Amino acid sequence: MKSPTPPLILILSILCLVCGMPLMAHAQNNDAMPEDMMDTEDPVVLPNITNPPEFNVGARPAGMGEAQIALSDGTAGTWHNPAGLARAYMYAIEGTFAYTPTGNVLSAAIVDSKTNPKISAGVGLGYYFSRGEGPEVTALDIRVPLAVPVVPDRVSIGLGGRYVRAKAGELEILNGFSLDAGALFRLWEGLHAGVTAKNLIDPCKNVLCEGFAPLTVGAGIGYSTSPFAGAADVEFDFSGPDVGINVDVGGEYLIAEMVPVRLGYQYKSLLESNTLTAGSGWRSKTAGIDIGYQHNLSASQFGRLLLGVSVYF
Repeated sequence: MKSPTPPLILILSILCLVCGMPLMAHAQNNDAMPEDMMDTEDPVVLPNITNPPEFNVGARPAGMGEAQIALSDGTAGTWHNPAGLARAYMYAIEGTFAYTPTGNVLSAAIVDSKTNPKISAGVGLGYYFSRGEGPEVTALDIRVPLAVPVVPDRVSIGLGGRYVRAKAGELEILNGFSLDAGALFRLWEGLHAGVTAKNLIDPCKNVLCEGFAPLTVGAGIGYSTSPFAGAADVEFDFSGPDVGINVDVGGEYLIAEMVPVRLGYQYKSLLESNTLTAGSGWRSKTAGIDIGYQHNLSASQFGRLLLGVSVYF
């Protein structure tokens, strides 16, 4: 019997990891800030738990308050719930630019759930670079999710490998691997539920990166039927001494089957932040342009603005 053809993305994922080995080989454990940086007269501006490097969330999910645990599919599954890769059979490619209060993020993702419907795979790459005073902060985020439709159109499960590295000038803040896991369930026609556990392996090895890749466990429920989609997620954040609660709520309405209108809300108890989100764009059956904006009501500066271009077929 002829074995199933492996997904094209699975091959690309392996190549991506091989190419990234030189970077990963330089992993170090920085238990404290180097003395030459501590002794300088001018204070060194470093990221912290309330001001971490930003990573990609996707322009469409951003407008919906990132309520994606139950509704992830295609490239959104790369960042939010790896089980979402197996939710729909497609090839999907997405590129995103994000302007954030602290810096910019460039990211891209590609997903293949069509070559071999028994296993879906993807690759996501995000690169953050800071703006402003102090040493330049850069961060690299590589995701390699895999998903399996355990019961086609009903139940899917997924795992996502992650490599993340962050630096402030020449000081390495974070360098390590982590793992995400998730599951999706179609409860009824249009009604979906999902669960996720993110950053199951702590990639942080020093005090400088505490909270950058927090362990979170969450669940969500969503309803999707054209032209409307809505969802709500609750996550528990175990990055601090106290357990935090994150709440994401959002919806989307598609006007004339082409123009989406999105609204959402996010609450993070550890950061004491309340964020309003909105988005729009243009969507066809094979391509889309999405714009999303997230504004933290606790901050005075301009929020996070995302622009994404995607192709799916």
